[in-house]
Amino acid sequence: MPAMNGAPRAMPAAAPAVNASPKEMLMPTTIAQIAIVIERNANEIIEKLGQLTDEQLNRPLPVPDANSLFAIATHTVGMGEFWVLSLVGGRTVARNRPAEFQATGQGAALIARFQQWLQDIHAVLDPLPDAALHQQVQPPREYSITGGLDEGPLTVFDCLLHVVEHTATHLGHIQLTVDFLQAGALDIDPASK
Repeated sequence: MPAMNGAPRAMPAAAPAVNASPKEMLMPTTIAQIAIVIERNANEIIEKLGQLTDEQLNRPLPVPDANSLFAIATHTVGMGEFWVLSLVGGRTVARNRPAEFQATGQGAALIARFQQWLQDIHAVLDPLPDAALHQQVQPPREYSITGGLDEGPLTVFDCLLHVVEHTATHLGHIQLTVDFLQAGALDIDPASK
């Protein structure tokens, strides 16, 4: 797994079985594999955000009810901080979900927030054994229903899969929007419609 500086990051290995093969001894844990996917998606978001100016990141899009790239990325990292750091890690994370969709700001600060989130993900997830995947957590009702999840307790595994799914969804939104912006396809003034 690449670290922030591009160097390979050591993955926690699952505890080997008594007669484990050398390959089994090097297998990353399920939690480590999930962290790899989250990190890969977040790093792709960081790479896309870094290609744009602050004006482009904050530009309203000429589509009804569309969010700016800055707002989508803010929502993505806010969701990830809450679901991993708070629900799984037990940390206090102040989150105002509706405000995420109105967020504006500087790309460099948003990228730094993503990078901090990735460091925090590893601080929370790397020491967890796979047995922790079955622990139950109770997200606030409004986050469960907006995420398409069942009401009631969820497992740590449910929370981490939600982060993988939601981060990947918004990565796709960001990739397409950046492609359209860079091609000039979104240069229509939304006020003219």
